[in-house]
Amino acid sequence: MSFSVQETLFSLLPLNAISGHENSVAEVMLREFKRQAKEVWRDRLGNVVARYGSDNPNALRLMMFAHMDEVGFMVRKIEPSGFLRFERVGGPAQVTMSGSVVTLAGENGPVMGCIGIKAYHFAKGDERTQSPSVDKLWIDIGAKDKADAQRMGIQVGTPVTLYNPPQLLANDLVCSKALDDRLGCTALLGVADAIGAASLDIAVYLVASVQEEFNIRGIVPVLRRVKPDLAIGIDITPSCDTPDLQDYSEVRINQGVGITCLNYHGRGTLAGLITPPRLIQMLEQTALAHHIPVQREVAPGVITETGYIQVEQDGIPCASLSIPCRYTHSPAEVASLRDLTDCIRLLTALAGLPAEHFPVEPDSGTTQEAHPL
Repeated sequence: MSFSVQETLFSLLPLNAISGHENSVAEVMLREFKRQAKEVWRDRLGNVVARYGSDNPNALRLMMFAHMDEVGFMVRKIEPSGFLRFERVGGPAQVTMSGSVVTLAGENGPVMGCIGIKAYHFAKGDERTQSPSVDKLWIDIGAKDKADAQRMGIQVGTPVTLYNPPQLLANDLVCSKALDDRLGCTALLGVADAIGAASLDIAVYLVASVQEEFNIRGIVPVLRRVKPDLAIGIDITPSCDTPDLQDYSEVRINQGVGITCLNYHGRGTLAGLITPPRLIQMLEQTALAHHIPVQREVAPGVITETGYIQVEQDGIPCASLSIPCRYTHSPAEVASLRDLTDCIRLLTALAGLPAEHFPVEPDSGTTQEAHPL
């Protein structure tokens, strides 16, 4: 049975997996990796790792990764009335919270709810136009009182995810919650399907990571075990083809996967990635050779695990491939199946390259002059 990008993505999107609660996605990644990988494991933090390619212990180690978790919420307090106060986990867009439908992972099974909003007819002044802060909001699950909510299996610490079943839009676009980063997880599974039986010159490690949306460092235990020579992350980036962002950058949906030149946290540059020019050149040359469309991006406000991976060991060269996505961290993110397919094609092409094509030196465990990037 051939790999289907749409079917795989649509099977992952409905799964609920806020940071620290990625098990539903991890089980799928484990099952699929085990089909052909030479080695598969899940570490104590929950990261899922699969090894493909060369068995030579001195082979260059290429790590490709994407995170399993999504933005969401966690129950902070159950009011005597049965309404639920909550805290954000990650960065769900505050302006979209009021009125959103959510799913709670109750101990007795899923519980549906909605984030309440003051009745428009009784709202006054700014209440009609401005979003309230999270401490002013509540979740309504229809409970009569606190005891009723507890009978439903809800307690302090219950995970909450946004609810929006995936929909296929025109021009191969998809609308759903959690495209960030089930797009990346789908890309990993696409690569796994493509290289599972292939004879490769390098060792390829595919990593489905945890807690990216929470602390961006959940992948660190994997680095210390795998010791990759090169890491490539797959995540989303804001598409700037909407009316509000069309003047910001040239990143567009359906124009190919983005190659990150620069990103950093929106509140400062203490963590981020400046991609080594030789890695950008390698990615672009590989894409050109395989007729894969790509686009460059500079994205302040975007940060991924690469910001921390690159400073591990004696330095790990990192690159990021970004799938353009509209309305990020909202219940209705939009992205392109074409861009996702192009991402899989580029990653698969990279996995098949000979070791000398990569602008890094394998770590032999001996002191040597670093390869210039």
